[in-house]
Amino acid sequence: MCLHGTGETVRSRTEGAAPGAAPVAPRQAWAWPTGRGRVADLSHTIAPDMPSWDDEKPTRASLGEPVPDGAFGFYVQRWTLTEHTGTHLDAPGHVIGGGRLVPDIAPEELVVPAAVLDIRERAASDPDTTVDVEDVLAFERAHGPIPEGAAVLMCSGWSAKWAEGDAAVRGVSEDGTWHFPGFSAQACAYLVERRSVAGFGVDTLSTDPGNSTDFAAHEVVGRADRWGLEALTGLDRLPPLGAVLTVGVLPGLDASGGPARVLAHW
Repeated sequence: MCLHGTGETVRSRTEGAAPGAAPVAPRQAWAWPTGRGRVADLSHTIAPDMPSWDDEKPTRASLGEPVPDGAFGFYVQRWTLTEHTGTHLDAPGHVIGGGRLVPDIAPEELVVPAAVLDIRERAASDPDTTVDVEDVLAFERAHGPIPEGAAVLMCSGWSAKWAEGDAAVRGVSEDGTWHFPGFSAQACAYLVERRSVAGFGVDTLSTDPGNSTDFAAHEVVGRADRWGLEALTGLDRLPPLGAVLTVGVLPGLDASGGPARVLAHW
């Protein structure tokens, strides 16, 4: 949104610039202070050709002429996309009638400890594999208990396929069926009932595995009034425990989900 008089201000600045003057270089980003830990962006960039659950892709259009290099002006695009585009959050109301929607989720539910369950080795040979209760128990034997209120994240290595497009990310086989890892309904129920987790996250297109036809994990998560993150990336950079997740989801009115920038700090 441009304030009244902005156009005149821009013109006056442009007209007052010395002819042929070199553009001012942008200020370098300030360095993260030492001793504050690390931050990882777990989000894919939204783009018109990005992989997706269906064939409805985001579209964009530039509003007005691009600002020339080094000049001052306002660059604006118009995007058209669904609520479940790219790295995004599923609210409980996405799958359960009357469930909470994105604006109903309290801010403190979106800043939570992260537990990262690494199943990359198994997923490499079995794309239909799921995170099961035994994976949770094995994780806790190795790393300690999953904290109450944590987000449990599946690291399958699947986000490495993102640049290869829809067929690779969906794991499309010769018969047209999809194959990629996800959570089992039993593991979701266990984590909700025994660990009181806040939510779930996957580096694939769905909390359920790609070959699911009943979406049982979605139902368990939704009925438990928890949220789910889909299409995360870079989970291999996180420690198994110790990171804090911040979910910056777009808070659309009555939204069943929303694109999100998900950051991890440890």
